[in-house]
Amino acid sequence: MTLHAANPTTDDERDAWQLHQRGMSWAQVGREIGCTEAAARAFAAAYQQRTDAAADEAQISLF
Repeated sequence: MTLHAANPTTDDERDAWQLHQRGMSWAQVGREIGCTEAAARAFAAAYQQRTDAAADEAQISLF
């Protein structure tokens, strides 16, 4: 796993999601950030879940 200064888990989660969105396979993403393919998938899923939850909280209710 790549170690980043601020928050290693959050950075790996974001990196995994972004790299896959840019067209890399999960195997390529894993190699890029230094983890297994399964971990790369899990990182990306955690990132998406966290950002979706934050967006839901920020959403203004219309009714």
